[in-house]
Amino acid sequence: MQQNWPMPIEIRMVPTEPTPPRLFVCSAKTKYEIGAALERAFREGTDLPKDIQACHNKQLVYDYNLGERGLYWESGPSADFTEILYIFSTNGLEEAQKLLHNSPFYKEGIFYDDGWFEWHIHAPFWRSNIPEVTEGNLYRKFGVLPDYPPEIKPVVKKILVNVVTPPKLFASFARVDMESMQKISQDIESGGPIPVFQIQHFFNRAGAGGMGPMGYDWAGGPSIDHSYDLTILSVNSLQTAQFLRENDALARHGLFYDFRYFEWCIHMPLKKASPAHKEAIKYCLRDAGVNV
Repeated sequence: MQQNWPMPIEIRMVPTEPTPPRLFVCSAKTKYEIGAALERAFREGTDLPKDIQACHNKQLVYDYNLGERGLYWESGPSADFTEILYIFSTNGLEEAQKLLHNSPFYKEGIFYDDGWFEWHIHAPFWRSNIPEVTEGNLYRKFGVLPDYPPEIKPVVKKILVNVVTPPKLFASFARVDMESMQKISQDIESGGPIPVFQIQHFFNRAGAGGMGPMGYDWAGGPSIDHSYDLTILSVNSLQTAQFLRENDALARHGLFYDFRYFEWCIHMPLKKASPAHKEAIKYCLRDAGVNV
């Protein structure tokens, strides 16, 4: 007798503001004396020296306009203002680089030593900018999400999620052992077994109790050439960020290495600004003549 089993229901989170299809990461250093003055101003409320304030006003207005135009996905300084992490939402790398290089701080040499890569978000998978990931196919491949035979079409229930910037974010850059990762991928594609640590990595990022479902992943994934990994963590301390990152299976097997961390504060677009800095940014914008 044929059984009429109910179709499985798959719950899929969808952000109210979709992640742009292309993201370009820029990490750059900030001139020490300028960064120190900005840190004091944001932490203690002290006034900036007049020459720094004039340039900072220009930079802030420039950044505000790019944020309002959607050319920044998320951008801002480290908490100590020694460096920046700007994530551009543009059509290409050259456009993003031109936007940074035309900024007042870059022209004055305050931003320098900039490094770039195009970035793909893998975790949390519902915030990804890659259809293969948002549909769950990448995680089905590694058994994190259930796979179904062709005749089974699960009922997809979408839940709209309003992403709110948390009190603290920690950015973590890591280098990737590309040669080993490529060999693993080639072995899997040729029908070889999936290494246990690779499965553990994907379960850590998307499985029950993992970094994504637990809300620790703000956004994380590789550069387009898989030479770097950038993961931004929503946790309360640097030590927690280090623990989560360096206990991941790929880190424990040496495939992620040479980690670099800093606390990161989003400044633009203004609606996404980190809570600790948002009011100070508004004050500075008004002082610069912007009506916010």
